[in-house]
Amino acid sequence: MITNRRELLALAAAAPFAAFAATRALADGTACYDPAALSMSQKGLRKSLQFVDLSPDATKRCELCAFYKAAAPGCGSCQILNGPAASGSFCLSYAAKPK
Repeated sequence: MITNRRELLALAAAAPFAAFAATRALADGTACYDPAALSMSQKGLRKSLQFVDLSPDATKRCELCAFYKAAAPGCGSCQILNGPAASGSFCLSYAAKPK
């Protein structure tokens, strides 16, 4: 609980930085899953498929891939990776959804 003006000002000064960090985590996909919690096989598979949390090509993102299944806004799972993935991620197994 905030007990004085100095604590309130410190909290107000830190708020923009916290908001920026939260926005950045959502943008790069790390808010969807904890990379440290992935199994060794999942980590190896992601490495071999050159998985990245933020796609370098806006037209090739997990959310546009046939293997991606959305679960929550910005988050889902990948059948190839057999685990979680952010909607803006990318890997070499990308296959566009049929139209």
